[in-house]
Amino acid sequence: MVPKSQRENTIRKEAFHKMTLTQKMNYIFAYYKLPIFTAIIAAAVLIISVVGYFNKKNPILYLAFANVSIGDSLKETLTDDYLLETGRDLAKNEMVLYEGLYLAENPSAENHQFAYASKIKVLGSIAANKMDVMLMNREAYDQMSMSGLLLDLTPVISNNDELIQTLGPSLTENEVILEDNSIAYDLGKDESYEAKTGFFYNAIDISSLPKIKEAGFPSEVYLGIIANTKHLDECLHWLTYLSKTKE
Repeated sequence: MVPKSQRENTIRKEAFHKMTLTQKMNYIFAYYKLPIFTAIIAAAVLIISVVGYFNKKNPILYLAFANVSIGDSLKETLTDDYLLETGRDLAKNEMVLYEGLYLAENPSAENHQFAYASKIKVLGSIAANKMDVMLMNREAYDQMSMSGLLLDLTPVISNNDELIQTLGPSLTENEVILEDNSIAYDLGKDESYEAKTGFFYNAIDISSLPKIKEAGFPSEVYLGIIANTKHLDECLHWLTYLSKTKE
């Protein structure tokens, strides 16, 4: 005697063969849509991953812009033109930009959330070693300096003859908090805030450089290298490029 399950399978197969093409498609979709959708999603994820892997670009430098905005022309000068001059393929390499950052000690009420979000983005990017250089106005520079996030440029520039000649006079000194009791003060353990500070040359006033001056910024623009950068040599190469006369 033929088992019941086998008879049912035979009946279903015969019924399936008698169906029209449309009926067959509807039948397959109705009974197998879950595994079909699962397979489609898996295939899509695989394709996206493969395409993303082969199209992924190598980040040469991470550039941030705080309280300054740049136009398309200057952006191209700072990124693609530099990559081309150093022999990099634009299809395989890139300069990663953080634009629209706003840093302020006492932001207005309407800008408070914006300033907070920018601060978190800056700190997170630095912690992940994904920020190398920042271009900023004086207000942002003061914030970055006091937080100790900028590299002392004196030993860096002094060891590079070309940079000391072109950028040495533009080195800018600012105050840095070396240690303080901010945590104890915020917790109410100390009645007054106290801090030990020092002064370091941790930025360059690049306002007069031809590539920057041409952009027409309304006030001084400062350049600082992030203290924990993993691409110091590349930063110095980019600085050398930036200091050259615009052709």
